[in-house]
Amino acid sequence: MRPTSDSNFERSQTTSSASSQPGSSQPASGGEVTDRGVTEEFYQLLTQHQSRLRGFVRCLLFNAAEVDDVLQETNVILLRKARGFQPGTNFWAWASTVARYEVLSHFKRLGRNKHVLNSELMQELVVVVEERLENLEERRSALSECFEKLTPARRQLLEMRYSLGHSIAAIAETTQRPAGSIRQTLYRIRQTLMACISARLKAGQTPGI
Repeated sequence: MRPTSDSNFERSQTTSSASSQPGSSQPASGGEVTDRGVTEEFYQLLTQHQSRLRGFVRCLLFNAAEVDDVLQETNVILLRKARGFQPGTNFWAWASTVARYEVLSHFKRLGRNKHVLNSELMQELVVVVEERLENLEERRSALSECFEKLTPARRQLLEMRYSLGHSIAAIAETTQRPAGSIRQTLYRIRQTLMACISARLKAGQTPGI
């Protein structure tokens, strides 16, 4: 079952459905096919990339309503072109290209506004944003993999401190350890994670920790 939590994504699906023609051909790729001929795999990829697409568009547009509009239109176009996507290829590269053109089209529509950036400057800004988002995704992926390499006890300690927001004193009481010991352990874990992330980004693989 595909997630439907994102309101923009839901509206995009409705819009795409309304514009679809009956009797359209089925996609060449495998996977379960929906009533509009789009595979479940595609829906999952699009859903998984919603936050990243929103972040990309938000870096280029400052008005929240405009971000929503451009993201919705991007999703509509991606759904319309879903049959042309080849499974196994780089979904983000394809989706971000569509989003980039939608942002540029949006700026062209507002071109008479003196506060709108010119096209050349906008293109340069898009390149910078794409590079930074790519680096951010790489670091997130590295963090996730390095986190999984930690021992269960260390993962639990991090979750208590940063996911659950427990104080050092509360953790010390729960684990029956001195507060100073908890601080030192957390510091060592952070250093270990930083070293692991750095090594992974340089070598392209996660070393054991």
